[in-house]
Amino acid sequence: MRILDIVSSNIVQDPRVLKQIETIKSITDDYKIVGMNNSKATEERKRSTNFNFLLLGSKKDTSSIFGKLVKRIKFAKGVIKEIKDYQPDVIHANDFDVLFMVYLSGYKKANIIFDAHEIYAKNAFINKFAPISKIVETLEKHIIKTRATSFVTVSHAAKKYYADKGYKKSAYVVTNAPISTIERKYSEKTSVNEIVYQGQIVADRGYEEFVKASMEFKKNDPLFIVRGFGPLEESLREFVTANEANVKLDKPVEVKELVEKLTESDIGVVLTKPISINFEYTISNKIFENLHAGLPVILSPVKEHYYLNDKYDFGIVIDEVTPKDIADAVRKLKMNPELYNRLRHNAIETAKILNWENESKKLKELYLQ
Repeated sequence: MRILDIVSSNIVQDPRVLKQIETIKSITDDYKIVGMNNSKATEERKRSTNFNFLLLGSKKDTSSIFGKLVKRIKFAKGVIKEIKDYQPDVIHANDFDVLFMVYLSGYKKANIIFDAHEIYAKNAFINKFAPISKIVETLEKHIIKTRATSFVTVSHAAKKYYADKGYKKSAYVVTNAPISTIERKYSEKTSVNEIVYQGQIVADRGYEEFVKASMEFKKNDPLFIVRGFGPLEESLREFVTANEANVKLDKPVEVKELVEKLTESDIGVVLTKPISINFEYTISNKIFENLHAGLPVILSPVKEHYYLNDKYDFGIVIDEVTPKDIADAVRKLKMNPELYNRLRHNAIETAKILNWENESKKLKELYLQ
């Protein structure tokens, strides 16, 4: 079996695709992973890989819309050429942009697994333009119906969204849970000393509110940590310095170190705001990393957070992403050791269920069908 896995990221920093690769390697030696080159795909990161991959395009990043469009068109041409040259039996198309490239290739000898990481027609950029959003949704429905063998998405809320919108194939839910590579030993915690928000520092993820919430506490009691990188990093740093906020800005860590680094803290947060359909129905993989680190999680009020927390009871879903609501949830966990330890225990037990070893079984069945 020859499998071609395609994504429009740089691969080496995409946790979901890195896990897909491990699943593919357990099935066949005849595979290739294709992604888009950029400045984050450093030589060191590429040398640390242990799989067959191809990064298309220039490393040079561009901020202009025209430059991004040109780069995307060149990437699409490279993807189509690779499909025709490689002649795969299975194509794993990550997100609609790649699915559309596969469709344009006209290649019909492969089973196509469409993996929707987000509700693409409703993402931050496309959703600004209602006609384009509608075109993307219409095309997506058509291609899934006529060409996709299987349809995968990342959350139960997204699965329901697609069903309600009239998509003809029912989606399989494959969560973006970490691989349980080790039998993790969780140390006892007797107090709450650190609250951590780890991930890409971008808009509408509640970073500003998280930093402001820290100012309701005495210095280092507890310490609030922001760990990651992104467009808001510098403005966040300036705010922390100007206001002497109770926040430590920590440098990002590599994908393989994400869970281990989280274990050093006591509470995790995932604060994606329900400002759009995409944010409302999908889910950040950060929630699963926190669970595997054994941390109770403070969650924003989005559908999948309610779904998972109602089922597994590992955190607190706040009413609104505000500094006050975040601070109140921290106080509740800090002042109530019994609640804290119950949620921590439930997080550890949930990680035994929501892990890639279990989730990948669904993917293997789709590859082998």
